[in-house]
This record gives sequence, C-alpha cells and structure tokens, in this order.
Amino acid sequence: MKHQKQPLFKPLILAIPLSVSVALYGISPVLAADNMAQVDSRYYSIPAGSLDSVLNQFALTADVSLSINSALTTGKRSSGLNGDYTQDAALAKILANTNLVAQQTQNGSYIVKSEQGDDGVNLPTITIEDNNAMSDMSARDRKGYDDVYDKNTSTTFIGKTEVERYKGTTPSDLLQGVPGVFSGEARNSGALDLNIRGVQGPGRVPVTIDGTEQALTVWRGYNGATNRNYIDPNLIGNVQIYKGATNERDVHSGVGGAMVVKTLSPDDLIRDGETFGAEFKIEGSSNATGERVPALHTGELATDVNGYPAGSAYPYADKTLRVNLKSKSDSDNNPLNGGDYAYRVAAAKKSEHFDVLAAYAYRERGNYYSGKNNTGYYNNPSAADTRDYITSLAQYWQPGDEVTNTSSLMESWLLKTTWHIDDDQKIGFNFRQSDSTYGEIMPSRINNQSDRSAIQWPLSEVTAKAYNIEYSYKPIDNRWIDFNANLWRTDTVSDTYTSGGFPNQTLPSDTSGVLYDNAATNANSTRDGITLSNKMNLTDTLDLTLGGRFQHEKLTSDDEYNEAASAGWRMLPRAGRREEWETNFDFAWRPTDKLKLNAGMTYSAYWAFDDFLAAHPGEFSQSTTDYYNISYKTEHTYTEAERLAVAQDSLEELQALGIPITLEQLLAITPTTKTTTNNAGTWKPDADGNYDRADNPCLNGELAGKNVVSCNTNPVNNISIAEAKKHKDHGWVPHAGISYQFTDYSRAYLTYTETLRYPSMFESTMAFSASQNPYGVKPEHAHNWELAYVHDLTQWFTSAEYADIKIAYYDNLTENVIERDSNFKFNNVDEQKIRGIELSARYDNGRFFTGLGVNYTLQNEICDEDSAAMLSTNDLMRAVDNPIPRCFKYGFPNGYQLAQATPELSANLSLGGRFMDRRLEIGGRATYYKGYENSDLDWYIANSYRAGELGYVYFYNTPYSWGDTLIFDAYVRYKINEIFDVEFTGSNLSDQYYVDPATRSAVAAPGRTFKLGLTGRF
Repeated sequence: MKHQKQPLFKPLILAIPLSVSVALYGISPVLAADNMAQVDSRYYSIPAGSLDSVLNQFALTADVSLSINSALTTGKRSSGLNGDYTQDAALAKILANTNLVAQQTQNGSYIVKSEQGDDGVNLPTITIEDNNAMSDMSARDRKGYDDVYDKNTSTTFIGKTEVERYKGTTPSDLLQGVPGVFSGEARNSGALDLNIRGVQGPGRVPVTIDGTEQALTVWRGYNGATNRNYIDPNLIGNVQIYKGATNERDVHSGVGGAMVVKTLSPDDLIRDGETFGAEFKIEGSSNATGERVPALHTGELATDVNGYPAGSAYPYADKTLRVNLKSKSDSDNNPLNGGDYAYRVAAAKKSEHFDVLAAYAYRERGNYYSGKNNTGYYNNPSAADTRDYITSLAQYWQPGDEVTNTSSLMESWLLKTTWHIDDDQKIGFNFRQSDSTYGEIMPSRINNQSDRSAIQWPLSEVTAKAYNIEYSYKPIDNRWIDFNANLWRTDTVSDTYTSGGFPNQTLPSDTSGVLYDNAATNANSTRDGITLSNKMNLTDTLDLTLGGRFQHEKLTSDDEYNEAASAGWRMLPRAGRREEWETNFDFAWRPTDKLKLNAGMTYSAYWAFDDFLAAHPGEFSQSTTDYYNISYKTEHTYTEAERLAVAQDSLEELQALGIPITLEQLLAITPTTKTTTNNAGTWKPDADGNYDRADNPCLNGELAGKNVVSCNTNPVNNISIAEAKKHKDHGWVPHAGISYQFTDYSRAYLTYTETLRYPSMFESTMAFSASQNPYGVKPEHAHNWELAYVHDLTQWFTSAEYADIKIAYYDNLTENVIERDSNFKFNNVDEQKIRGIELSARYDNGRFFTGLGVNYTLQNEICDEDSAAMLSTNDLMRAVDNPIPRCFKYGFPNGYQLAQATPELSANLSLGGRFMDRRLEIGGRATYYKGYENSDLDWYIANSYRAGELGYVYFYNTPYSWGDTLIFDAYVRYKINEIFDVEFTGSNLSDQYYVDPATRSAVAAPGRTFKLGLTGRF
C-alpha cells in the first residue's frame, strides 16, 4: 500500500539551540519494511555543502519532516546526493562520515541522532516548531537564502520577514539594500521598474508574480519611458532576483536577469503539524500627511477660473494646481498619527486533498516628507541652462517639507487553492487583484516653475488582476516525468496622468476657451500566457530539462484620438498586439562527484502589430532620410597683389557703369578673403539606415588642408504614408556552464548565456515622440559570462551555522540594443558593454548575524557609430576638432539608455543579534550608493549648444544625477507570546535628503520614518 502523504517540511534554522519540550526518548523504532518510504525511490540532485543545507534540500525534495539535535550538525559537511535513492538510503548517503544516523518515527518523520547512541536526551533539539521563538522562516525562504550560494548563477533573495520589515514607503523600497539592483522612477510611479546591473526596460528584466506578468510601459515625455510593474508588498511571500541572464527552469529571464515574486502561501500562515492558520497584521508609520488634491475645472471657461493663465496654450503657471505645503513637525514622527497605516488579514486551511488561502490587504499613505540633512549636493543655485534639476532640488523642495504627488492607497485581494489529486500530482488556482490610487506628475511639468514644489496633480488609478492555474506531476517512481505547467492571464486597467498634456488645458480647436483634462490617459493591457517544463533523469549522471513559454499581449485604450488634443503634447492612444514564444532544452551531466557540466539551446520568436495605426489608414505620414547632400565652404586669404587685382577689376566694372569711385576707396572695402562653396557629394546610409563618419568627407579627413571654414549636411527626405505592418523575428541562442567542487567547502563555476530580447509593445507601436523605424528593428542579442568562487567558511568558523562568501565577475555584451535615436525613432545601437564584480557574504552563529553585499561596476557604456555620426551633424566643424566618441558611458545624449545609469559602487551591510531565547531580535543595515559621475557627459555638455554659440544638441531625455548616499535602517522585534509579536522599524534614521538612482523625476526620497507593527498568528 502507499504511504500517507507527509506534510511539507518546514524547518527552523538548523543547528540553532532552542528550548523545546520534545525529547528523543520514547520515539518508536523504524517503521516496517513495507512502508513505501523504504522501497519507493526518487531522483535527487543536491550539491555538496553544509550538512544543514543538504538536509534542508533533501527534506524539500522528499517532502518529509526532520528533527535534529542542534549540537550534532554544527560545522559538519555532506557530499550531497545525486541519483535514485529511497528516503532511508538517501539519508544514509547524506549522513555518511558524520557519525550521525536517521531514524524514522511512526508518523513518517525522521530523527537525526548520533550513531554512538547519544539520542539527544536533555539536549536542545531542533524540531518543527517552537512557539515562543521567532523562527517563522519557511522552508522555501531558507532554500532561497541558501540558493544565493548554492546556485551556479548570481541571485539575491528576500524572504517574507525581510519584505514586511523593509517594504518602506513605496514599492521600490523592496530593492533598497540589494547591491546592483534598483528601481527606475522610484518615487513618481507607484510601481517597480527593475534595473539589474545597469540593464533596464521592457522585456530586459521581466518581473513575474506567481508566474504571471503584467508590466506596462509608460511614456514620461522628454524624460523617456518607464516599465511599470504594479505590485502590493503586503501580498508578497518572497522575492528572488536573478542578476544576469539565466536558463533557470520556469524562470522568464531577459538580457539583464529576472525578478521572481511568490505571493503568500499556506505554509506562511499554518504552523507545522496544524491544518489551519490565520494572521492579522496592523501597522502605522510616521512621516506622512494627507494629500490635498485640487478640484479640476473641466468644462469651465478659462477666463472664469481664478488663477488659471487664460490665453496660454501650455499652462505651466496654473495656480489652481498649487497647494500650501506642510513642514514636518514633531507629531509627524508618531507612527500612530494616521498619516500612513496598513493592515492585512489572511487565513489558510490544509487538508489531505485541498489547501486554500485567502488574504486581504489595505494601505493608505499621504504625501511623505523629505529628509533634512546632508543637502549639499542638492542645494546649489539653478543655472539658466541647466538640464540636471537634481543639483538644485533643495532650493525648491525645502528639506523636511511635504513632497507633493507621492501619496498612495492600495487595496488587494488574494485567493489561492490547491487540489492534491494524489501523492504525485496537484493542481492549483490563484487569483490576485490590486487597486492602486497614487500620486504622480509628468517630470517636465515641475522643472521650470519657481513654485514647482507646490504643484499637486490629481491622482492616478490602476487596477491589476491576475489569474493562474498551476499543475505539477512528479511520480515518485518515474524518472522520466517531473512536469510543471502554469496557465495564466493578467488584466491591467490604468487611468494615469501620463498623457503629456495638462489637467486644465484649452485646446487649439476649441475657440470657446473651455478647459479639458488633457493629462489623463487610459490603457488596457491584457496578457495571456503558459509556461511548461519537464525534467527527465536519463541516467544517474545525466538530466534533460525541456521547457516552453508562450505569451500573447493586447494593448487598447478608451481614449479617443483627437488631433487637436495631440497637438497639445498629448500622447497618441497606443494600441497593438504582440506574441512571443520560446522552447528550450538543457542537459546537465555529472561525470564525477565534483564536476558538473550543463549545456542547451533556446529557440524563440515573436510578432507585433500596431492596431492604432491600422485603424487610421492614411492619416499618418513618416519621414525617411534617403541620404544627405554634403557641402563645404573654403576660405582663401588674398595676397596684396591678388587683392589689388580684385579691386582693379571692380574699378573697371564700376567705371564702365559711370559710378564715380577711386581705387583707394575700393581697396578699403575689398575683402581680404574669398569664400567658396563646394559640393562634396552625398552621404548614404547602409542597408539598415545607419550612417558612418568614414563616409562623410567633412568627418573622415578628406578635406584636411583645404582650409574648410564650414560643413553642412542637408537631408533629402522621403515623405510617405505610414502603414501598419506585422513585425516578426526569430532565433536560436546557446547556453553552457561548468562547476567544480574543489573541496567540501569550496567550488567555482563559469557560465555563458546568450539571450534574445525582441522589440516590446511600446517599441512596436506609434505614439508621440516615438515613431517606428521604416528599416525595422532587430532583436537585442546578449552574451553574458559569469565566473564565480564560493566558499563555506564554517570549516574555520566552527561555531557558525552559516558562514559563506561568494565573489563573482560578470561580463555582459549586448548587441543591437534597442534605443530611441535623435530623430525620435526606435533604432538599434551597436552594443552595450557592462562588466563588474559582486561580493556576497553572510555569517550567523545563532546569537550574532551579519551580511555584506557589494557591487562594483567596472564598465557600463554604449557604443554606436550611427549615434556618434548623427550627433556630429549638429556642429560638424566642432566634430572635426572635438569628435564625438563612439562609446559613451551609460548611453548617448538624448537617448533612453543614458537615463538608466546606476551607481558604480553600491553596498549593503546588515547585522543583528538574538536575545532572550530568540524572543527578542535587534538588527539594522547600512546602504551606500556612490554619487553619479560621467566624464563623457560632462565633456558633451561643455561642447553643447548655448545661447549665441553653436554646439551639440543636449535637450531631450537628459539624465538626473544623485549624490553620495548613506542610509541607515534598524528594527527591534519582540515575541510577546506564541500568538503576538511586535516590531518597531526606523528607516533613513539619519534623515538624509537624497534622491534614488535611476530616477527620471526631480522628486526627493522620504525622510526619517518610524513604523510600528503588531502581528497576531492563530
């Protein structure tokens, strides 16, 4: 007969002494041999490592519970497990040479004890639960933290406790403290826009939530675009971030990596051994005040509205959108003042065949206050021709004042159900909905007004729904089947203030002067997808994993196309469809216990179609530059004899006309030089529409020595009707890796991964300041290398439960990076080069714990000959003496990439301690960002256009900088009893005035914030 299904193993921190009431005496002997655990086998692939880590992974794979004497495992190693084993045989292999044995109890769980007969009587023992100790880390969270050092790829993991502790003010705060990982537009979007090691944008770093995707790219006017992922931190169970492209099973990775979010699960709520669990969490935070949203005047006459600049087509000075700012007071330091509060109710039930979880979360926060200290970098007078408004930020947003357009209200629901069909297969249905109302403003609308800090816009609204059905089939006695499937759908409806217009604005076509809300825009995004994978154990040393992924995306808008409204800088209502799919395979071969090799291939394809353009045939034109006519002027200085001859010729002509003039008079007005205009032919592009300076006589040195005083390029344009076309592409890419276990404590790996990134929906549809390229756009092609060394330091720190260090070098080359060019068309630039070093380390001895993460970028630059050539045409003579470089740090001026810069150096140090038998935990962290530096951009700005002087164009999509930043956070958590615990958290304790890296808006970050939370578990 089959054995009963065992509960999911949910260990506490292995090898940490806990005072519990369970002793090992009296436990029944090993079960009879007919128990299926004794005879049924399954395949295991667990790398060597600390004994604690190996046992954890075994328990997760085998779906079995363990109880372990903490004193017995400290400092011990295991060679891991590879091959088919029964549970007993697997444990025997894992525990070989450790002087430990595993004994099974009547309920199917195992006790690990000394083989010398020390059964652990009167010793503290790790069991599944200690109600009074703070050890709520689930098995999946423990595995996630271990994976940072166990996986052959760079990852960062954020468990449930850490998510809830440091979720901060906005969703972007989830990433604070993760070296090399940032969120673009952190304080002016209500969402995440993931940036990993300098790679950012739609499809480059996908964010999946329970396997679903719902990113929406939002136009930010002259400040580019953001790829928004709307997420409620109150529903998150854990987060795993893959840094760099990966071929990890069931992970949708882009050229820069991926972020995998798991929502709450029943194991997050139900104590081990129980079948029901509920959790209530309530929080209050300081540093916020209620937003005051001005009433709009839609439908009123502009002349009737006091404070509206009637007669202005672009009402930057609309006084009706100003509020009286508040300054932070002592009462705003009270986390219970009601300015920011949140609560969550969740419950879960597990039975033999069915699991169910339901959760509801709510958070309401007003506008936050900025910090007060260290304002030097941000407190400089604003220059008239500045483009970086950050350096004068504190001149307008006074330190400690309310920061408008930063409020947020989020309400979310989560429902998860699982049917355990039998021991081998299960199917689950999940539903999630988040309704978000938040403040934001177009960056260009707050740049130039003297009272810019007082501008308050109406609030944006987004509703995001997600559905998915998960199925897994893992027969214990079949090495050919380990099958996963996830069928999903997301629906996102956004009504945001991102159209490009103004909330109160007259339209050129309406001469009556009626006001319209020309800033709000609607977008409806629907995605349907499926992910499939199956892992087969071909032999004891060779695995084959097959995978596939499909996604269909549809974008529509309820906005009506109005040509007059578009003339008011309003974005066209984007609409389109897009599909992408891929298949992949990976062979993993273990020729020895120490060596592991893997290799595989991925085939992918896509198509995209612009539905808005198709719905308006013949209404839009496109301009294509066929070539440039090149002309130049030379200057010749006359000798005295030549000048006299010129004057003599002129004298004869004038005298013939009867004009009285003398030779002396003519000599006085005869120029000393002669300028001649010459035709230098044409400058033609290559087959992809790109230009090379080597083909331009003004730039390639052909005219050297001819005393050229000016050069000109005159475009010959071809105007045609824009037609909707189906864009499509496909390709194969490989991946490979090798890892070697030097000793039980150390290993190294080398991976090589290629990835294709196809044009996104945003890059495949037409809108204001973003046109389609008639030559087409190629997919990005990334070539990523990573070399890493990992060492378990417990061989020297024998009292430590965890002591690991990992150092990685990464080298990423992406060809054909999709960028917006100087003509506002999407184009491919030649390549992006990113190299860096990353360090991760952790130490935990049960009482004291610490962690360190450092990312140092050695190189991040974009190289492209066409971009350099086009910028050169702004001032060709300057380009001869001061040529535009082919490579620019971060990206070329006026392009999107330049605004995605991240710190060259980022670091995070965390430390803490556990006291009172682990009922009290005190900890903190320090986060450091190196200030923005870009010598290439500094040179370009020095040579850019200024009043009365020619130069290179520097106006569109200018990047915002940031100063050196050091942020301190801390927390105290106390377990009151087995039901309640309380936590007090302080963020930005030194009350720094700063902005986040990769921001596209002049918005200061939150100042010092205190949070008080109470959690009850039942």
